[in-house]
Amino acid sequence: MEGQGSINGRWSAALVAGLAAAGVTHVVISPGSRSTPLSLACLRSPGLVCRVLLDERVAAFYALGLARATGRPVALICTSGSAVANWHPAVVEADMSRVPLILLSSDRPPELQDCGANQTLAQTGLFGTGLRAMIALPPAESQAGWLANAAARAVSQSLWPLPGPVQINVPFREPLLAPDAASDLPQAAGRVAPRVILPRQEAPADMVEDLARQFAGRTGVIVAGAEPLPAVPIVTLAGRLGWPVLADPLSGLRFGGHDLSPVLARSDIFLRGTLPSPDWVLRFGAFPVSKPLALWLAAPGARQVVVSGDSRWPDPQRSSDMMVHADPAAFADSLTRMAGEASPASWLRRFRLAEDAAGRLADEALVPEGRVVRQVIDALPDDSLLFIGNSMPVRDLDDFSGTGPQRLTILCNRGVSGIDGNLSSFFGAAASGRFTAAVALVGDLTFLHDLGGLAAGRGLNATVCVTDNGGGAIFGHLPQAVLPEFEAGWLTPQNADLGAAAAVWGHRYGKVAPSGVGPALTEALAAPGVSVLHISVDREESLAAHRALAARAAVIGTRD
Repeated sequence: MEGQGSINGRWSAALVAGLAAAGVTHVVISPGSRSTPLSLACLRSPGLVCRVLLDERVAAFYALGLARATGRPVALICTSGSAVANWHPAVVEADMSRVPLILLSSDRPPELQDCGANQTLAQTGLFGTGLRAMIALPPAESQAGWLANAAARAVSQSLWPLPGPVQINVPFREPLLAPDAASDLPQAAGRVAPRVILPRQEAPADMVEDLARQFAGRTGVIVAGAEPLPAVPIVTLAGRLGWPVLADPLSGLRFGGHDLSPVLARSDIFLRGTLPSPDWVLRFGAFPVSKPLALWLAAPGARQVVVSGDSRWPDPQRSSDMMVHADPAAFADSLTRMAGEASPASWLRRFRLAEDAAGRLADEALVPEGRVVRQVIDALPDDSLLFIGNSMPVRDLDDFSGTGPQRLTILCNRGVSGIDGNLSSFFGAAASGRFTAAVALVGDLTFLHDLGGLAAGRGLNATVCVTDNGGGAIFGHLPQAVLPEFEAGWLTPQNADLGAAAAVWGHRYGKVAPSGVGPALTEALAAPGVSVLHISVDREESLAAHRALAARAAVIGTRD
């Protein structure tokens, strides 16, 4: 009779083989006892790349970054109890930013549930509505052939119809290992996982044709939102319609070898001025970062069409006249083929003049973070990764990035816009092997919030640029700034030793003035390992310069 330890081993081998056959190539493991059969199966699977990270929260954000960079599901493994709960912040981000994860949560068997057993909680309901599916497996048993199908289904559900996290809860009885586990390699049993083919959602041709008729000769703008979008189809459509593209910094349209002539990167500046309302707004993807753009879109007048590539409803202002659930590239290509007369040339020219005026203001502004953004971008070679932190960094990127021919991938945890786990996500993305260079630009509180994530950088070549403005400087732009409790309750300066933190994991560290970021970054990118560049920014100087830029921007468009 086969012992429980052997059953656990073969059960785990079958599940892991099914995930690998369905396309999973990377697994992030946090060590623990109950998860031993799963971890061992992965570590002994030659087709899987395994990374072991002690902290489950770090591991989950690392997996998130890796999955975001590759577009493929990454598996996570941890033991039972609070270890699973530590995944939750990253699961929330994966849910809201539609990143595929496979959560392999090890568990106690049913007889140890709800009876005071150690390290046991109700894991199957832990993530609530944030999952695409929750597969509760029975305790490991000898009949494991059906697990390949369950694994393929989990991978499919993590990718379609709405990408996101899928949990597979895996209870194990003791003994967890077979007596000969040190030498025996359990073989996966049963059939091979089915191949999964995902659809390409296209809008009905008659609807696209009707929309093309309505767009013909009318004024409009295309808004490329805060998620990676297909650049060539969208800019080709813009050229056909004679419309500008207001490109969010996370859209992927600001940089690359595609036609940049209709792409505008300064709308957060020039829309503080006076620009005419269009007849139509065609918006692709997630809602943009920029508040001035959001206010402009909320103004009455223009009819709005939103294109969502999945089942989510990205319309927080409830201003859409039409919601199109279709593949953005397919929709743009179809609309380009059917498009009629373009807008008058004067329409695009007016927006280009506003873009140029905003660019001059940005160049003349003495915003220290703006100088940092430009130097970082200028130092990046083709096919680089730029991971941008939330709060002020993503907003400064919006204002000061401009556009350019470099092939850059810009990523951000914008699903719920948290400052947690940013370093871990950055290192996960850098570990994908897709990039010639990897740079993160984050604030001081974002850096300190994820100190444990520095462990995930070991073995990688990457640079973290930290703009240190002495705490939560973004609140200086908000009404809380006038409160007597502002510094204690919102600014929260930490006065921490960033160099000591970097040294814990053997990373290089250097202090850099905002004017010297370019040479320091070039040097860091040429060196192996992880470098932390600590860029001190005068908070009051920065706040005054941001306000001066906004005030000067208010007159854009009034003299056209």
